[in-house]
Amino acid sequence: MPDRKARRLSRERVVEAGLDLINQKSVDAVTMRSLAQALGVTPMALYNHFGGKRDLLRAIAEHVIGRVEFDAGHPDWQGQIRHCFRTLRTICLEHPGLPRLLEIEGAAPPSVFTPMEVAAAALERAGLNELDSLRTFYVLVGFTLSQASYQTFRVGPRVELAAPWDFDASFEYGLELIITGVEATAARKGR
Repeated sequence: MPDRKARRLSRERVVEAGLDLINQKSVDAVTMRSLAQALGVTPMALYNHFGGKRDLLRAIAEHVIGRVEFDAGHPDWQGQIRHCFRTLRTICLEHPGLPRLLEIEGAAPPSVFTPMEVAAAALERAGLNELDSLRTFYVLVGFTLSQASYQTFRVGPRVELAAPWDFDASFEYGLELIITGVEATAARKGR
């Protein structure tokens, strides 16, 4: 006779429990056994919804990224870049295990490319060619992920400051530096 909890189990419930486990511990803490234990079911009950751990991790990543609107439809490229990377930073702060999750082979869903598409289109409107747009996208992603990681783990500067470190102001400062660099690069190449 099937376990009552297993009968009430849904794909969405498993995904949310997996995301909770990632948020509380880490992506490495997610195993079919640990997730089944958190849900109060047998590990085999999870296989009714997922082919395996990689399938589960891809569904968790899609659950987070697929629901986010990276494209705000800003008419100016700077506003679009600010929106896209502020959004990426926000989801990384809400889900600190997300960057590590996306590094796992086969876990990244197709929606992971949405920020790249949005940023590339905005950067091309700024006057960068396709290659420079892609390079700039990776600069923005690296900057955003490292800033979110520093904030998550409360790693501020190792110097005495007159006021507490402001992670939000630091992120905005870096974002503006990159945008200013894009403007200068586009102007230089446009000549």
